[in-house]
Amino acid sequence: MGRNSSGKRGGLQPGDATFKGKVSNVEPLVNMKDPAVYKATKEAISRYHAVLGVRQRSVKLADLPAGTYGVHVTANGKSDGVYLNKAHFNQSRSAIEASHRKGYASGWSTKTNKPIAHTVTHELAHATWNQHMTGAKQKAAGKEINKLYTQWRKDKKKSGYGKYAATNVSEFWAETVTYAIYGKSDKYTTAVTSIAKKYTFCVYLERLKLIAMKLIELTATELEVVRQQL
Repeated sequence: MGRNSSGKRGGLQPGDATFKGKVSNVEPLVNMKDPAVYKATKEAISRYHAVLGVRQRSVKLADLPAGTYGVHVTANGKSDGVYLNKAHFNQSRSAIEASHRKGYASGWSTKTNKPIAHTVTHELAHATWNQHMTGAKQKAAGKEINKLYTQWRKDKKKSGYGKYAATNVSEFWAETVTYAIYGKSDKYTTAVTSIAKKYTFCVYLERLKLIAMKLIELTATELEVVRQQL
């Protein structure tokens, strides 16, 4: 969860992968007060889609607990939406960037070159995968992500990552995906990008199968034969 409870450390805090707190007064992103913040937010969403091929339409403004930057809600093992805190995102662009730079300077947040996009991308990454998701594809991806997380934790030579990424596997995933898009490339950013694309392709294929069954009325067995030949 993007939260800055102390006001000194800056950056993000754990808890947002499956936020269970109060989310109220939900509004569309277009209601952001600073046009520059709105533009940066929309660009972050578009870039996430372009780089990872994952489309998440449910991103909105909401009233969240004090100090929270943004959260992702997981419901029944699935993504239920990303919410950005009005109190944070209705500040000026410079104020938002300053709060994130505190997190970079303290060593808590993974360093990126786009402070506003950081929270947006982090929460979108949780919407793509987190350890509380229960779908078959998410579980399969989770095995690869957990293995990568274990390797990452043992790596004493890695650089650029903040302490937040070490909180748990979900935060490792979200921070590393963010680093992959707005930071420096390394073997971990390459790996999470590959996993995300692999997962997205699997979801796309499943949807394509369902559409094909309706359009050409193939049986499940017949469609499986076609799939094996692709």
